[in-house]
Amino acid sequence: MKYKIITHPYAVLISFLFILISGEHIGGFYIVYLLLGLAHVAVHSILGIAGIAMLLFNIILNNSNGFTKPFLNLTGVFLMIASLIIFFNNDSSHYNTATFYQLVPQLFIALFIILSIAFIIKNICLLFKTSEKNTGNGFVV
Repeated sequence: MKYKIITHPYAVLISFLFILISGEHIGGFYIVYLLLGLAHVAVHSILGIAGIAMLLFNIILNNSNGFTKPFLNLTGVFLMIASLIIFFNNDSSHYNTATFYQLVPQLFIALFIILSIAFIIKNICLLFKTSEKNTGNGFVV
């Protein structure tokens, strides 16, 4: 039961949206930075929103057959991770580096990383199970 909560798409989404970013003067949750970046067509915002959309679409789709579900899940979580990497790499003035020096923002990022790793492992296992069912011997042809 506890693995279903840890590897559920909602857990990954919530942990992603509520990553705490600490700036020099003001900070906030990552969802605020995503929404503010959309107005400027920032790459991190587009990737983050696309990843969120993929996970939400997959939840709504609820297709448990085939490669679609794990593929969309993996693509969505990798887009969210890429969004965070680009967000922190494009910070040339080091405005948000306090995020990595304060305990609470570090805990939020660590929670997202742990949930993402569990989510990725679960979906890779689903891909292998699906390929095993389709070929019968575990190899994708």
